[in-house]
Amino acid sequence: MSVISVLNKLAPATDTTTTRLKLGDFQFTDFEVPERLSIPAKQKTVMHQMIGGKRVVDVLGVEYDAFSWSGTITGANAGDRVTTLERMRDAGKMLTMTLGTYSFNVVITAFTPVFEFVYRRPYTLEVAIVERTDAPVRADTLTGALNALVNSDLGKALDLAAVVNASSVKDVTTSATSAVSGVTSAMATVQSAVNQVTDFAHATIDTVQTVVRPIVAAQKVVSQAITQVEAEATKITTLGGLVPGNPISKTITNLLSQVKTATQLPALYQLQSVLGRLSKNVQSGQTADGVRTITHSGGNLFQVASEQLGDASLWTALATVNHLTDTSLTGINTLIVPSNPTNDLQTS
Repeated sequence: MSVISVLNKLAPATDTTTTRLKLGDFQFTDFEVPERLSIPAKQKTVMHQMIGGKRVVDVLGVEYDAFSWSGTITGANAGDRVTTLERMRDAGKMLTMTLGTYSFNVVITAFTPVFEFVYRRPYTLEVAIVERTDAPVRADTLTGALNALVNSDLGKALDLAAVVNASSVKDVTTSATSAVSGVTSAMATVQSAVNQVTDFAHATIDTVQTVVRPIVAAQKVVSQAITQVEAEATKITTLGGLVPGNPISKTITNLLSQVKTATQLPALYQLQSVLGRLSKNVQSGQTADGVRTITHSGGNLFQVASEQLGDASLWTALATVNHLTDTSLTGINTLIVPSNPTNDLQTS
């Protein structure tokens, strides 16, 4: 066997560029590529210690620690390549990092070059992991948990709406009857909107808004129904409406009306609370899937959207998740950056 054939067999093992490492548009080559790079990840859990020694463990998803590696930039253009990495670090923008078959969205948190010679520049680089974009097929605990919460709230709300509209007393009509009947219609609209979304954890903002708008409308209907039912209840100032001189038919009607309002009011109050919780759960997916916050001083939402999302027109997404009505920012603000921004947002 010739020496050439042996070297050809060993070449793939000795070629450091076979481990493809790319950060943004920067391709690491030769001695810039580290010999090894660990990928630190752990399952985020919350443990509850129960009486008797039993434990309940809540699984919150995979969490990646910061990556760091070292290498040496060599060659006549070593200085230019170091400058490129310094500019990427100073920009603080999210970049795509690929390592073989792995792919991550990262932000450079530290880059430390060492000057030895013009043509030889050792360095150390560290990145913070925003999210893994090539995640293997696995059970999406976030999607399942959030969808379960939304469906549970919706089921509870529908049950309460049925209680509000159901009456064991026939032929008893009050001034609140029309307002109460609107609750069922409003909840049917909410149910239809929720059923159109299969994954609230990763839904875009405009998709979420198609559910939020019917919920807000239903909350208004419930609030009006509460006002009407309370007004109806205050019309009868005595237990059962037993007033001397009242016709027996009037007394019976008052008694039945009191029974009806006594059943409806608690259910309406609970329904109001459940709708509020449903609205929060529906909107929580935007921040639950890869929560990212930034601290920004002054400026406006157009600037933040351009810097963080790469598109100034996405300022509406920032306004929605941060509950802002003004595009101008004063003082120091901690802003939430949505995971799935869209510029097709329509406010309700």
